[in-house]
Amino acid sequence: MIWLVFIFSALVVFLSGMRLSRYGEAIAANTKLGGLWVGSILLAGATSLPEVTASISSGVLNLPDLALGNVFGSNIFNIIIITVMDLVNGKAVILAHASPGHILSASFGMLLSSAAAVFILLKLRLAVFGIGLDAMTLALIYIAGLRLISRYEQRPVEQRLQYLADGVVATAPEEKKETMSLSRAVTGFAIAATLIVISGFALSYSAGQIAEITGLGTTFVGSIMISLVTSLPELVSCITAVHIGAIDLAVGNVLGSNIFNIFTIVLADVAYRKGPILSAGTQIHAVTALFGLILSGIVIIGLSYRSRRNYAGIGVDSILIGGIYLLFAYILFQNQGL
Repeated sequence: MIWLVFIFSALVVFLSGMRLSRYGEAIAANTKLGGLWVGSILLAGATSLPEVTASISSGVLNLPDLALGNVFGSNIFNIIIITVMDLVNGKAVILAHASPGHILSASFGMLLSSAAAVFILLKLRLAVFGIGLDAMTLALIYIAGLRLISRYEQRPVEQRLQYLADGVVATAPEEKKETMSLSRAVTGFAIAATLIVISGFALSYSAGQIAEITGLGTTFVGSIMISLVTSLPELVSCITAVHIGAIDLAVGNVLGSNIFNIFTIVLADVAYRKGPILSAGTQIHAVTALFGLILSGIVIIGLSYRSRRNYAGIGVDSILIGGIYLLFAYILFQNQGL
């Protein structure tokens, strides 16, 4: 029965994630907000809803390692989605054709993850009204990041980071006429997001039950199994975005979700009543965060260097990302007791 719940919930997430990308593209076109902003903030927030529900539930159940493992594990898996997008695209290296403006989102994600890793190692126990000062600091960095990304997207195209392609400065892509109305797009987006929240609870519960049956530790389960499950919306919406040619929407979703996921630590801290949640987690989560920094660093290099070299249609940066993820999973499995 628990496997049926898991499979059905995953299917709902899969279908809802497909629609989110389409509605997100329509919102970007109707409001002129742009793919980077919609992907990094709106779509990223919606597809991260399963992480939110899983982390808050883990906090309520006094399972800090499950909550933190879900956050940092999801961030790593989200970067893996770039490799999947390369496989699905099969025509050109994804990062070589994405806006350099995503470097801003990737940098803020690295800043948040590194700060969280430091707090885990320091184990600060200072709190105000039961909320850790370390979590509050993460919240402030998150708000500052959203503000900067929004201001960057509002700049004229000529003032944004540009890149050279075949010796010619890239220009803004040709606008496509959007046939879906804004009201329909917003309504559809809200319905799809609601379905993801509901199925996210079911996914987390069923994944936890399956993990208990297998006997794996909560840190490993949170960082690998649950993070993979809760990242399904990002995976599906990014694949859909690539199919419709919205590369900036897809990359923005990945990097924006990583920013939003760190913010869920704040929400989990509010739900966790035994003190600051970052100080309650095991130190292995700092290792997971550091692996995420390595992967994000590769993404920034890919966005900056813009190499088009590929093997069987997969970019060199995507191959490195996949290899490092496998190494991370092996190390985490070997150190479940930490």
